[in-house]
Amino acid sequence: MRFKIFAVSLRPNSKSMRIIDEIKRRFFRAGEVITWDARPFFSDWGFCKHKFSEVIWYNICDILTDLIEDVKLQNESDREGELARFVAFKVFVYAHGKQVLQRLFDEGYVVIGYSPVTNIFWQMRDAEYNKLSEKDATIVKPKDENVRVYVMKSSTFLTYQKSDLAICKGFLNFLDDVLNASATVSKRLGAVVVASPKNLNSSPTATVLSDEQKKKLEEEIRRDYGALSNQSNLMILPREMSWQVINLAGLELRMQEKVKTAILSIVDRVKIPANQVAIIDAQGSKQLANGSEIREGDKLKYKTFKRLFERTFMDMARDYGIRISYTIDGEPIGDSGQVIA
Repeated sequence: MRFKIFAVSLRPNSKSMRIIDEIKRRFFRAGEVITWDARPFFSDWGFCKHKFSEVIWYNICDILTDLIEDVKLQNESDREGELARFVAFKVFVYAHGKQVLQRLFDEGYVVIGYSPVTNIFWQMRDAEYNKLSEKDATIVKPKDENVRVYVMKSSTFLTYQKSDLAICKGFLNFLDDVLNASATVSKRLGAVVVASPKNLNSSPTATVLSDEQKKKLEEEIRRDYGALSNQSNLMILPREMSWQVINLAGLELRMQEKVKTAILSIVDRVKIPANQVAIIDAQGSKQLANGSEIREGDKLKYKTFKRLFERTFMDMARDYGIRISYTIDGEPIGDSGQVIA
């Protein structure tokens, strides 16, 4: 008996190499891993998985961060050397102030650099500095010795070492769960129909459909009858059936109350008046009916923003030796005024 030996040359492509690398990473380096990311092979088919909370979170924060567009900065120093630094600071606040405040809510801190050579403030990337641990503190040291660093931190991060987003994560996940459940009900047209064969009066035993009959009947109803425009409104079955309709809308009771509870908890953390949020104001029984409530809400909103601006950009200006004053356009009459640092 003769055997022929064939030599096959396999040229690995990028896809096969990625598979081999993944196998090596999973099995041969398993001893170096604490935990793997949980990624199930099968998701919850038929259920909505939208990120509603991202829109609500950004809208709530935007009520405060948007006010930085109305801040007017003035220089209060007569020194020529500080004038150029003030101009750079003013450009940075107007160009990146809104993003910096949003990052404070999302991440808890922002690393800002200033170069005396180029006279520019900017948000530093992770590759531009190192984090050094000294005793009980973590210090940021820029890789460029000519850069002066300022770490802007939120009050929540100073207290809990967490961002406001991390603190509110439970309520944001709750919002996603509630709204996705409502979206799933709407996606299924709000009702479930259950049909079972009726028993004949003269029959001593219950009528039971076989698996094949049940499957055939379900496929026919799903394909030919329903609420779509290309489906028939007339249904004829081979035997009499008992019908029961289950209203899925009843399963999402108190959806608005749950959403309102979560949003109220979030705005309490961000320190925004609840009537400034469109969802809460639209659900109220006196929306746009009482002007004093709206004015009071605006006053509290501007007060919150002034506290936020003071402990962020004003503290940053003092750290860099920039003497400035500011006013806010649109602030309610009676509380406006020039603030000098």
